[in-house]
This record gives sequence, structure tokens and C-alpha cells, in this order.
Amino acid sequence: MTKKYDYAIVSGGFDPVHVGHLRMFQDAKKLSDNVIILLNNDDWLIRKKGKPFMNQKQRKEILEEFESITEVIIQKSSEKSSSLAIEEFAENNQKKNICYCNGGDRSNIENIREADTCKKLGIDLVFGVGGEEKIESSSELTKNYLGNIEEKPWGNYHIIAKNTGYQIKEIRVFENSKLSLQKHKSRSEFWQIVKGECKIIVEEKIYFLKEKNHIYIPENTIHRIENIGKEELIFIEIQLGKDLKEDDIIRLEDDYGRV
Repeated sequence: MTKKYDYAIVSGGFDPVHVGHLRMFQDAKKLSDNVIILLNNDDWLIRKKGKPFMNQKQRKEILEEFESITEVIIQKSSEKSSSLAIEEFAENNQKKNICYCNGGDRSNIENIREADTCKKLGIDLVFGVGGEEKIESSSELTKNYLGNIEEKPWGNYHIIAKNTGYQIKEIRVFENSKLSLQKHKSRSEFWQIVKGECKIIVEEKIYFLKEKNHIYIPENTIHRIENIGKEELIFIEIQLGKDLKEDDIIRLEDDYGRV
């Protein structure tokens, strides 16, 4: 059977891969003998849901074992759109007949960020690849994953909620423990004390807060929180900003050698 296209492109995070993805790959294979996966990188997943369920190398290795898939390319950009990766692939495969596959959750061309790029490059948009309805959702499969407790030398935290522009954590600090003296380039923070007593440094000022007290810390502001009570300190941290990566921490002093 002669296939219509030289290449069929599929993009996504595939974190984790599920049966809906499998059906999409199988349908893409009906369009072309060469199914190319443009895999969203870890930074893209961090921006979308806080952290990847599986890192990009693991996801790539698993996808490469699918019989339907010819090649897996990890995208360099972490932008919301896959347009840059599509442009690079088209540049490396000029004069080839290429299509861009869209699953059941991407039926409206107005919602496809890559549409203008595909039109400019002469790449066909193909809809309903894998079925007209969305079979499964990686986000639904991992919806409780953000609740995992992250252990730290001073205590622990877990993410309660996350969306564009904000992230909410519950943070617990052991007795006689404190976080590093730090600041953030890309986010401000609001702290609501739930239980216990604490000492908070904000630039040159010192505050003593307890249950029901709160404080706001602007971005690029030196700050630190210390449990000075006789029980575990619990507070809610609301992070606000465009980039809420965990590594957006500039440590100035630290009791655990992380400076």
C-alpha cells in the first residue's frame, strides 16, 4: 500500500505514554512509513505540571521500542508550541511531503498553536489520528503525582495545586531547623502560617510569626524562615510568577552545605 506522506509528525510529552498514544502512532503509520515523534523536553513538562513523571531520556527510550515509530527527537525548545521543532525538521527534509498529526482532543484548528507554522511550510494538518475521541489523558493518570512528599534535610513539602502563574505548597519544618537564606529571580511568595512559631528574615528586617499570621516576600528579596517553636512548623506557600521552576533558588547561606 502506497502511503500518502513521506513523514508523519506527532508531537507531545507522552508522560506517561498510554493506549491513546499507541492508537495515534498506529494511525500515523497508515499515513506514512516514517512516523516521527517530536518529544517535549523536561523543561516543557516542568512548566506544564511542575515536574516530569518520567525524564526525557526514559520517555525517548520507551517510545523508540514502538514498532510504529521511526524516530524520536527531543525538542530543544520548551515553548508551549512545537513550531520550532517542526521548522527544524522541515528544514532538514526539504521537498518531502509531511503531515502533522492531531488526536481527538485537537479537532479545532484555532486551538492548534502549530497551525500557522504548518501552513507556512506546506505541512498538512491531519485530524482524528488515533480516533475522534480522546481515549486517555496523561494528566489524569498522574493527577495525584503532584501530591508526592518531597523530603528535605529541614523537613518536607508537597504541591497542593499548580497552574499557569501560581503554585501552592504545604511546607513542614522540623523543630530547630531552618531553610537556606535565599532569594528567587522569577517568583514572589506569600506565606501563611498554619501551625507553630517561626522567625522570618526579609532583607534587613526580622519578623516573629505564629499561627494565623502571614507575610509577603517580593521576587529578588533575600529571605529565610526558621522554626523556633517546640513543635513542627507548618505553613502554606503560594508562589506567584511566570517561571516557577524548583531550581529558581539563589542560596546565600545554608546549614546543609547546598550553597
